[in-house]
Amino acid sequence: MLDFVERLTLYPWMIMESDITMLRNSGFPDSTILHIVLGCAHFNYLNRMADGIGIRFEYQTDVPESNSRASVPEQAIMTQPVSPRIVGTRPGWIASLDSEGTRDQLRPRQNLYLLLSYNPEARDLACEWRSYQLSETSQLDATVRHQLGLYISGLNGCEYSAYWLKKDLDNLGEPKLCGELLASGELPADLPASERVLFGHARRLTREPATTNEENINQLRQAGLDDHGILQLTMLCSYFSFENRVALGLGLAIESDP
Repeated sequence: MLDFVERLTLYPWMIMESDITMLRNSGFPDSTILHIVLGCAHFNYLNRMADGIGIRFEYQTDVPESNSRASVPEQAIMTQPVSPRIVGTRPGWIASLDSEGTRDQLRPRQNLYLLLSYNPEARDLACEWRSYQLSETSQLDATVRHQLGLYISGLNGCEYSAYWLKKDLDNLGEPKLCGELLASGELPADLPASERVLFGHARRLTREPATTNEENINQLRQAGLDDHGILQLTMLCSYFSFENRVALGLGLAIESDP
């Protein structure tokens, strides 16, 4: 279990269905495997929130506020992404409890929510949480939010999230070439300097969250964000580190279009 959690944290793009089989062979039923994936993904969210806005310890400790741990290797070590995870009628690598009649109510991204069906309350909250993170605000419009999510999904090699974010950006009128670059973890050459700072924060939180420092926060202020905007940005980036790991850890298949 801990080997699986370590790989899902550090190298989420490397998780394979055989990893789920190993968990089953170790005695974990599908409902527990879901909780293992969700627990790991949730702490990837929480850790990035803490690092991304510099939350300080609330208690006396000898542990330094910053640390110099070795960073995760760059994407150069990433294995070639597999083709989109279409696996017949299966939503992913674990079983779903939802009836067939529920599926039409959950499109798009139905497979994400179908595999959360062991806990309907958590499923509904996850749906609301995603909608909240992508909702436009005065400092981060809908297009930038989707672009940031797509860029992070590209860095994590998460084709499931990238597929739907690219479709959302198509609907928002964004050029397909921009979407393809972001889905590969690359930035357009003509990206404005102020937005490049936002994407730099996204990359840092995705790959090296513990390296975030106060100067990085000041750069975001200089790019036009106030502290509320910085919090929104950090929440958005942290959320996609969560969603990508849920999708990759459960082997979500990409749904066919309605």
